[in-house]
Amino acid sequence: MRLLFKSVNLDTISQYLDFWKKMPQKSSDYSSGVLLCWERALGYQFAFDGSEPLVWISGKQPYDHYLAPVGPWNEFSDWEGIIRARFGERAEFRLVPETLVNIWRGQMKDAVEAEENRASWEYLHMAADLAELSGNKYMRKRNRVNQFRKQNPYEYITITEEILPRIAEFQREWCESYREFSGFESIERESEGIISGILGSWSRLPQLLGGAVESMGRIVAYTIAERADDDMVMIHFEKASLSYNAAYQVINREFLLHEGGAFRIVNREEDMDDPGLRDAKNSYHPMDFVRKYTVRINL
Repeated sequence: MRLLFKSVNLDTISQYLDFWKKMPQKSSDYSSGVLLCWERALGYQFAFDGSEPLVWISGKQPYDHYLAPVGPWNEFSDWEGIIRARFGERAEFRLVPETLVNIWRGQMKDAVEAEENRASWEYLHMAADLAELSGNKYMRKRNRVNQFRKQNPYEYITITEEILPRIAEFQREWCESYREFSGFESIERESEGIISGILGSWSRLPQLLGGAVESMGRIVAYTIAERADDDMVMIHFEKASLSYNAAYQVINREFLLHEGGAFRIVNREEDMDDPGLRDAKNSYHPMDFVRKYTVRINL
């Protein structure tokens, strides 16, 4: 069976979301915000399966690859037949969530080889914990937020159409401040995706929400997130000025205080195997992870 791939854009995302809602385990890699941000840089495309309620995702960078199929995984009893009809006897998929790995192992047994990809694991927290920062384990975070407030009187503002130009301008400045850092090319690609794919399409993406911290008339930090479902919110982009100490801790807390009350769990996404980022994410004491794997299937 030949899969016909189409570009990831606002029209195909609208159709895709019906399949995303049926995924038993949500991962940020498959969310509309991430796919739209990175579709140009990574060459993401969709193939809407003509025989089953599934969407297949391919990428072109850094090499041709496939992500996991999106849809109601646990409704299929013949994954071997589905894979064989579309890919033949051998297939490889990246960033496969653990729930689907277990379903495939249960049906295809030793034909499934799963390699842990720790760098892609997503950090899960109780939203109320990060909003309140109560108890001894969050004392240092609380102190940093309080110190920031004393030094920089601020207010929280919800991201609306009216302030999108200010968020875009801050994002450009934030990106430029990292020009001398290693990995700037990836930072620049992400920035282009945020400005064009996310902020430029904000009115057509009601599943997105966000907020910013403003001090003395200046945006100093912002967050853009996405409703994964009624239970979970995913933090896609969290940016803060390097000129303001503890601004990251402040926007993290303020966003959840103002926007996170409807959600039980917050997904703060992966650490990309960066030691500093891993330490920072662990300092918020995750309760669990969305574990992901590279899966090779030999039928």
